[in-house]
Amino acid sequence: MQSELNVIAESINSVQEVATADVPPTANPVPLEAYLRPDVPVKPLDQSEVLAAAPATEDGMFVAPQILGEE
Repeated sequence: MQSELNVIAESINSVQEVATADVPPTANPVPLEAYLRPDVPVKPLDQSEVLAAAPATEDGMFVAPQILGEE
C-alpha cells in the first residue's frame, strides 16, 4: 500500500508544479456557451381548452387511473 500512496503523492506534486498562480482554474479547457432559444412569453391555454383535450375530467381537473395501492 505504501508504494500506491507514493505514486499518489508524486502525482500530486507534479500537478502542484504545473498549477501556478497565473493559471486560472477551469473545469473545461474549451469555452462553452449555452445555446438556448430566446425566452418569448406567450399567452397560456385557457383551462377549458386544456380540459377539452383530456380523456376524462372531474371538477375542473384531469382524472387519471390510480397507480398506487390504497392506503
